[in-house]
Amino acid sequence: MSLSSNRRQNWSLRFAFLCRAGFAAAVLLLAGCEWLLSLDRVPPECWITSPADSAIVSGYVSVRAQAYDSLVVERIDFYADGALFATDSSDYASATWNATALPEESWHQLFCIAYDLAGNAGYSDTISVKIASASQRSVYHGTLSVPAGGYVAVKFEALAGDTLAGEARAASGGVIGRFSWLDDANYQQFRQGATYTAIHEVVGVGELSMTRPVPGAGTYYLVFANSQSSRQTYWARFTLE
Repeated sequence: MSLSSNRRQNWSLRFAFLCRAGFAAAVLLLAGCEWLLSLDRVPPECWITSPADSAIVSGYVSVRAQAYDSLVVERIDFYADGALFATDSSDYASATWNATALPEESWHQLFCIAYDLAGNAGYSDTISVKIASASQRSVYHGTLSVPAGGYVAVKFEALAGDTLAGEARAASGGVIGRFSWLDDANYQQFRQGATYTAIHEVVGVGELSMTRPVPGAGTYYLVFANSQSSRQTYWARFTLE
C-alpha cells in the first residue's frame, strides 16, 4: 500500500470517528434538553398589552400581548369570547381580531394563553372591550408614561358637531400636572413656549372628567404635562360622540 493510500485511510478513519463522536454528542445534547424540559413545571406568564381593559373598539382590532418564560416561549394563542382567533410564535405577539360583524355597544372578552417548550400553559387576565356605536369613535384609551418635567400629546381629528368626552387620572396617588385640550394653532404655540389659549385646561389634579362640544372640524391635541421630579403614569380614556 502506498503512503498516500495510508494517509487517505487514516483520514477516513479519523473522519468516521469524528462523525460518530459528533452524533453521540448530539444525542447526549438532545437527551439533556429533554431532561431539562422534563424538570420545567413553571408555566409562562402572559398579559395583553393592548387594547386596555374596558376599551372602546371597532372594525379590525389590533391585539398585542407579551409573555415571559424562564426558558423559551413557544407561542401565544389569542382568544375572543372563548374562541381561538390567532396564534403568534413571538413572545411579543400581535394579532388582528375581526369585530366588524359584532353588534354596536356589545361587550366581549379577550385573553391569551402562552405555551413553553415543555408544554406548560400560562393564562393572562381576561379583559373586556366594548364595540363602539356608529356615532362613537375612540380618541385614546390606555396609560401614558410622562417624563419628569415633560409632556405627552395625543393627536386626533374631529368633525363639526362632535362632542369630546373622557376621563383621566394619575396612578398611585400622583398628580396630573396640567391637562390641556388645544387646537392645532395653539398646540404649536405651546410647543414653542409661547402664550396659548386652551379649549379646556385643568391644573394639579389627581383625576378629571369632561364632556364638551368640539369647536369645529379640525386637528386637536390632548396634552398631559408632568410637573413632578420623577416620571408619572396617567390613565386616560377619551371618545368622540
